[in-house]
Amino acid sequence: MNDGHPPPRTPGDDAEREAFERLGRLHGPGELRAAVLGLLLTPGSQRERRAWQDETRGLSSARDLRETLRQLSPASRQPWLERLLRRIARNPLADRQSLVEAVRRVMGADGLVRPIDRLQWLALRQLLGEAAPTGAPPSTRNDMQDLSLHTLREVGRVTAFLSRLVPTGDAADGQGWYLAVMSPWISAHELPPCVPPDADGLVNALAEVQAVPWMLRPTIVRAWLERALDQSPGHRLADDAADALRLAGLLLGCPLPPELARHYIEPPVDD
Repeated sequence: MNDGHPPPRTPGDDAEREAFERLGRLHGPGELRAAVLGLLLTPGSQRERRAWQDETRGLSSARDLRETLRQLSPASRQPWLERLLRRIARNPLADRQSLVEAVRRVMGADGLVRPIDRLQWLALRQLLGEAAPTGAPPSTRNDMQDLSLHTLREVGRVTAFLSRLVPTGDAADGQGWYLAVMSPWISAHELPPCVPPDADGLVNALAEVQAVPWMLRPTIVRAWLERALDQSPGHRLADDAADALRLAGLLLGCPLPPELARHYIEPPVDD
């Protein structure tokens, strides 16, 4: 039955299909590490690229692997990053900790940490088993109005952070999106201004939102997504906005909404 949405996306050309096949065969710790670091590089950052070269020195396949990653479209990079991290999560703790430190060095090589880097860093730690969403006790509450004002304001702080990327990365658009998301839940005189928190503030706010009853977390993700689609040209998400919402949903332990899933080209499921 046609629901009016495009079908799931597939690799766009032969080069991307070949990249999928090669990445599907990656299991050695050195290549997995190099691929993850490569997928986290800031486009155009020469310092980060040199840091990646330092981290992969001695890996004979590093150059070919870098070329493989270049063949991935924006719609497949984040799904592959998550898939490779889940493979690495099966490795010994020492290997996982070594990767975390390598990521820290590469991300910090140019002295700049982008908002998307913050989200990827938190997701990486969660996928590698270093952190996990707080397990909220079962609850029959299924209305956002049941949450305390404090918790709703913490939802607002996470939303304000995401507004740096959603829906377009423009500050005015981000403020409009923040108001559209939060206004149904908090009255105007209680709604804090759209001020993105710093790194520590994001972690603290996220911990509060991760403790929201599990039935309500998808409500938050759907509101983020629906208001973003409303305010995106042609109702199509920009790549950075889609990645930000995908990562936020992952951090809250929520399944990917169908409208967001259609943005991506997913790798084949590992055996």
